[in-house]
Amino acid sequence: MDHRGEITDEDRRIAAQASGLPEAAVYGVSTFYDDLLAPRGKRHLRVCTGTACFAATADAHVGELEGALGLELGGRSEDGSVSLAETVCLGFCHSSPAVRDGDLVDAGPGVIERVLRDATVQAPEPEWRSVLDEPVLTRPGDWSGLTRALACLAPEQLLAEVKAANVRGRGGAGFPAGSKWEFTRAAQGKQKFIVANGDEGDPGSYIDKYLMEQSPALVLEGMALAGFAVGADHGFILTRSEYPRSKPALEAAAEAARAEGLLGEDIRGSGFDFDVTVLEGAGSYVVGEETALLACIEGLRGTVSARPPFPAVRGLYGMPTVVNNTETLANIPFIAREGAAEYGALSPGATPGSKLVCFNERFNKPGVYEVRFGTPVRELCEQLAGGMRDGRSIKALQIGGPLGGILPASKLDIQFDFDPLAAEGCMVGHGGILAFDDRTDMRAVARHLLRFGADESCGKCFPCRIGLRRAHDMFAADQPVDRVGLEQLLEALELGSLCAHGGGMPAPIRSLLAHFPDELGLR
Repeated sequence: MDHRGEITDEDRRIAAQASGLPEAAVYGVSTFYDDLLAPRGKRHLRVCTGTACFAATADAHVGELEGALGLELGGRSEDGSVSLAETVCLGFCHSSPAVRDGDLVDAGPGVIERVLRDATVQAPEPEWRSVLDEPVLTRPGDWSGLTRALACLAPEQLLAEVKAANVRGRGGAGFPAGSKWEFTRAAQGKQKFIVANGDEGDPGSYIDKYLMEQSPALVLEGMALAGFAVGADHGFILTRSEYPRSKPALEAAAEAARAEGLLGEDIRGSGFDFDVTVLEGAGSYVVGEETALLACIEGLRGTVSARPPFPAVRGLYGMPTVVNNTETLANIPFIAREGAAEYGALSPGATPGSKLVCFNERFNKPGVYEVRFGTPVRELCEQLAGGMRDGRSIKALQIGGPLGGILPASKLDIQFDFDPLAAEGCMVGHGGILAFDDRTDMRAVARHLLRFGADESCGKCFPCRIGLRRAHDMFAADQPVDRVGLEQLLEALELGSLCAHGGGMPAPIRSLLAHFPDELGLR
């Protein structure tokens, strides 16, 4: 793709011979990932169609670019000078809409005009700050947690601290990190691995992006601590190709750590060996699911596998593997340095620790903020993010990504925490807080979310592969939606899907049915 802008059958035959894989397997990989599908011209443009960009323009920016270039999404000009592809999220949700021109991401007002004048500029990064007196996540990594652990703690003591701290996963499911680590530590295998999931594909979330780019050492330190606790000597971190700055930032931080003796063999004379490999994906939302992530790292199609066995017992290359989100791992250095009690005190009366949240362009002060669990959502939106821009008002929020429920403005006094949000059919998820203003057509929101869900299905299980497409078609058709048929379809998705992609996509649709039924065109 990089050399010629397309993949041919001859390329697949050569790849099969070089890898030893059957040609069918190579074909499967080359037709799965988005980056390998759309033909590329000499100038390759990728326009964001993620939910934050949709909330900003209702996709008008996409139509404007298609019309001006005379290309549809996925097209390439006859002379090969320019091509146009879509990408679900470029991580510039604070300054939507966004377009990637080569490895440059431009965003915000005037972006389409600049693209058409071939005058794109790199968009600025968002504000990044903490409301805590002592930031845990919005600080550069200094390896002090690993230094203390190697000097003062045995591996089982560190594991006990992480379990006592009750670090809930920050990638979506909220599963306790300490339990995953305990399972992996107890599992038998010739080698064990740590995998950091940096494949943050949730449209509207750019938290992991800024952790990997602004505090990469903090993430790497968390990986090393996980390795120390469970007996792993190597880690992998997968970043998104949609974030072209993440892989170089992580590689530079890893190289600096090796130079300081903080990664590699016999770290600080402790006898502990640990190193990392930084990899980049090729465009797939479902690769954020842990079994699909491991398949991607192994060079295969990023499809979901049935569990059990869980990765903690049989994961990467069949070996016991801890899979944690990058923000989850970034919490660990604080615990290793200060202990579980101090960690729990960060959010009194709520889930222990702190949480990064991010806001989309509809807010006056979008950015990434470190907050306490238990803070009212209204306070986050109105005081921290400054309320809505242009004098508009919040109509609804989607919190935690596309699998999260949609919260109407009347429920903003709810606490930002796992259990209160779950009670409303919502989720903490990655921590993205994405607002739709009072002009938003909620049937269009349903259509947008279901198109995303259908397009990003890995296709392995038919309830998801077929069901999400049928649900989208119900809203795309210019006719009323059969509510009974829709609810039966949502139930089939929830009960029959192999992973949380198909099982979770009904949540926002159920929220829309509950709070905005008059706008959905039901019968």
